[in-house]
Amino acid sequence: MQQKNLAHRLSAFGVFLASFIVYYLTLPPTVVFWDVGEFIAAAHMLQVPHPPGSPFFLLLGRVVTMIPFVTDIAVRAHMISALSSAITVMLLYLVTVRLIVSFRGKPVSVFDRLAVYGSSVIGALSLGYGFTFWFSATEAEVYGLSMLFVALIVWLIMRWYDHSNEPHNEKYILIIAYLIGLSVGVHLLAVLTIFTVLMIVYFKRYEINRSTFILFSLIAVTVFFIVYPGVVKYLPSMLDGEFRGVKGDFVTYIPILLILGALYGIYTSTKNKQKILNVAFISFLLIVIGYSTYTMVIIRANVPDLPMNENDPSNMARLVSYLNREQYGDAPIMQRRYSQEPMHAPTWQNYSSDMDFMWRYQINHMYNRYLLWNYVGSEGDWQDAGVSWKYTLGIPFLIGLLGLYYHFRKDWKMALPFFVLFIAMGVLLALYQNQQEPQPRERDYFYVGSFFVFSMWIAIGLIAIIDYIKKVAKKENSYKLGTIGTLSVFLFAIPLNMVKINWHTLDRSKNYVAWDYSYNILQTCEKDALIFTNGDNDTFPLWYLQDVEGIRRDVRIVNLSLVNTDWYIKQLKNYKPHGAKKVPISFSDAQISRLQPIIWEPRKLEIPVSQEAYKKFGITDTAITNKSKISFTMPNTITFGQTKAIKVQDIMVRDIIMANKWERPIYFAVTVAPDSKIGLDDYLWMDGLAWRLKPIPAPQETGIQKESMEANLITENVVPSKEPQYGYLFRHLNDPTTYFDENAVRLTINYRSAFIRLALYYQNVDRDLEKAKKALERMDSVIPLEIIEFDWRLAADVMSFFGKVGLPEKQEKYSNYVEKKAWELIDQNPGDISNYYSPYRVLLDIYESRKDYAKSIDILNRVSIYFPNDPTIKTRITELRGLMKAQADTGHKIPQ
Repeated sequence: MQQKNLAHRLSAFGVFLASFIVYYLTLPPTVVFWDVGEFIAAAHMLQVPHPPGSPFFLLLGRVVTMIPFVTDIAVRAHMISALSSAITVMLLYLVTVRLIVSFRGKPVSVFDRLAVYGSSVIGALSLGYGFTFWFSATEAEVYGLSMLFVALIVWLIMRWYDHSNEPHNEKYILIIAYLIGLSVGVHLLAVLTIFTVLMIVYFKRYEINRSTFILFSLIAVTVFFIVYPGVVKYLPSMLDGEFRGVKGDFVTYIPILLILGALYGIYTSTKNKQKILNVAFISFLLIVIGYSTYTMVIIRANVPDLPMNENDPSNMARLVSYLNREQYGDAPIMQRRYSQEPMHAPTWQNYSSDMDFMWRYQINHMYNRYLLWNYVGSEGDWQDAGVSWKYTLGIPFLIGLLGLYYHFRKDWKMALPFFVLFIAMGVLLALYQNQQEPQPRERDYFYVGSFFVFSMWIAIGLIAIIDYIKKVAKKENSYKLGTIGTLSVFLFAIPLNMVKINWHTLDRSKNYVAWDYSYNILQTCEKDALIFTNGDNDTFPLWYLQDVEGIRRDVRIVNLSLVNTDWYIKQLKNYKPHGAKKVPISFSDAQISRLQPIIWEPRKLEIPVSQEAYKKFGITDTAITNKSKISFTMPNTITFGQTKAIKVQDIMVRDIIMANKWERPIYFAVTVAPDSKIGLDDYLWMDGLAWRLKPIPAPQETGIQKESMEANLITENVVPSKEPQYGYLFRHLNDPTTYFDENAVRLTINYRSAFIRLALYYQNVDRDLEKAKKALERMDSVIPLEIIEFDWRLAADVMSFFGKVGLPEKQEKYSNYVEKKAWELIDQNPGDISNYYSPYRVLLDIYESRKDYAKSIDILNRVSIYFPNDPTIKTRITELRGLMKAQADTGHKIPQ
């Protein structure tokens, strides 16, 4: 028996180790994009991130980041997810073994144990090496830790199932209750396990008939609603004196009475030996105790000058708003296409009805596609990529479906609770979220709980195959060989194949893109600058650098999304994070509280400029200085029907600029949308990764900050500095072993744009082709085309530029790339001939520059199909035929 348990334990530990090693080897070396930078910064200083806050994750993160087992604090935070996820995979193995044993019986022979343990290992690793779970396991986000809570709860209820007839078995239920309360301080996902937990209790303890099932269903729904929204939303609301529209001081005492009532219930139920009531009352208190981590939010929100204090939940009213996520608005349950946002409304015409939208987008695209991504394969790494069967042949998915069928066939009482968990954490969660089209990023990480269950069914599917072999095998040796063969084949076909497919995409061990990009933005700015940023990826990593690594804390970041909120504006105005200067704002706090979008017709506005300001910028032209102002047309940025308006952010951008009075440098990140610049484009000078506002118009060709761009882009061997320092970092952008996702590739275009603008300045203004050549060589050295591709049209311009500065090898490399992309476009859309960047025109330029007249004629013949009567095409074909004949007569080889 000890040897049997040893094999089981070694298998469990092996699953943990196999998962953790992979996560450790592919862990990012520092901060990455999206919410990760925000969470690490919040954990490091116990700050208040976006709602609902995840306080337990932050508390744990604070403790872990204090342990100096590695130098980089971000890596310490990432390790929380790596360890949590590896333990989750191990727990999935343990749960799966228990489920198989429940219908198959305890394995007796060596090969029975091999079948059960081997299948469970493969199933568990199919989760661990699946795209979504693996991705979440290597970054400091809440989903890895949240899944650990789910796995622990499922494992504990299976432990209770095995020991339910023993004394003190209720301890498992009580631990589950506490974990549910605690998990809310990470993510709400684990709350969905309540139905599965109660179903397992019901099937174990009670006679199954219609009346008991109806009673159980009512109890399960009641328990769920007691937890959510009861404890999670209504308890804090009642502490604020309000419950579902009813207000009064008496409401404040209801939570206290509920807790006192629970304590009294524990006393009386213990006295009267009413075990079920006793467990219920204790469970309620444990959930509340676990949920109490949210006291951290209101405590930390009252810390003066806290750099990150989102929504300012510094009192009960604001905390309730924070917990209810009021910042994001309400998503109705019944109406599917509800959003009136300009980005969403145009997509409604693609669907015939709400039901059509619900099925095709919210279920099929935003859930089924993700399930198939993980167990069939993705056709690419771009946003909204479809499903591809070519890498896995759908083997994991088909085995999982077989496992689902076999589980119900062999043990429906245990299969049903897990099927409910699968649906609740999959399709139902997708419907509850009511996501609108389009989304700013893929949302597969929401549904990893359902993937947990599906991977369990993969193991059961393998058991189904092995059981079939056992049934039809005439000899014991045939069964043994069949077991070994099945496990060997599917070990390679499922988890090991997943590692092979996903490794390059998920290996972020050399990915410094987010750190370097954010560092480069901050170092673009002069001392005490103000910079307007656009969204998550040009804000959260910057917060991380300032709060965690102490880099350029003098720069004040103004996020244009958040500056639509009164709490954020007040913090910009009144806070001095890390001792930085306040953001100049003319509005009083009372006025800020009343700010809202206003009706606005495009109009000409002026901003005064003092003579001292002109001197500061080195402007001496009296034609400009005598005006003592800049003039611009401020457009509307939103419309309500026929009514034009501007957003609060537009009001604030103008006010900050006016209140600043040109005393501190002001920048707009290059990622800021054109309609967020309030019409100031003519006064924005290119400065690498930002546009600098100056009181002088920026000419199209010469409107760059040449000296700073030159220092930032051309300087080599840069050592990062916490203080202002020229020199951008481009680490590993030229490394062929480093993977760059769509977001990273998109951001690197900003680097290339800066290099090209600088090279154009050298060529057209300085008339220095040698410097232009150096800038372009530097660009292709730090961001090679063969490593990170970019838009073929911009590449076509760069191709021509390389020719002008005398770099024929580079020109040829780019022309081959452009040629390939142009032919792909022609294959997709042969009629694309109308615009300047028509692939036909670009290809014609390439072939004529190569003196490849045969291919040039072929291009013109294709174009003539659409312009059969165009004499210029016929004339040009005749000319090219003459050139081709002359070329042949001289015996000159056509360049290829």
